[in-house]
Amino acid sequence: MRKEVLELQNLGRMPNESINDDENIDNIVNSYDSLLEKITLPITYDEGEILIKLFPENAFYDLQWSLLKLVESLEVNGDKYKNLIEKCPSEEWRSILSSRYNNWAKKN
Repeated sequence: MRKEVLELQNLGRMPNESINDDENIDNIVNSYDSLLEKITLPITYDEGEILIKLFPENAFYDLQWSLLKLVESLEVNGDKYKNLIEKCPSEEWRSILSSRYNNWAKKN
């Protein structure tokens, strides 16, 4: 398990970005961003189980796309991947991940 993934786990689930966010949010965004950028592809299933739980409800300064890229780098069978998707706490991102997987599966 990479230390960056464990540090992200300690940060917890990404909050939703808000129009009411103040300048303190910059530190939080930078913490997530710097850790996400250090993780090289592919990730392990165990790392995926941690990262899938970090998705914000909707959006968090586009960092949800970095999470998606990491989760989609997993090299596991379809059923195991679908089970992982079901662990995503965000209905919106669970749906996006599922749709993207289904589209990929149709082509492959």
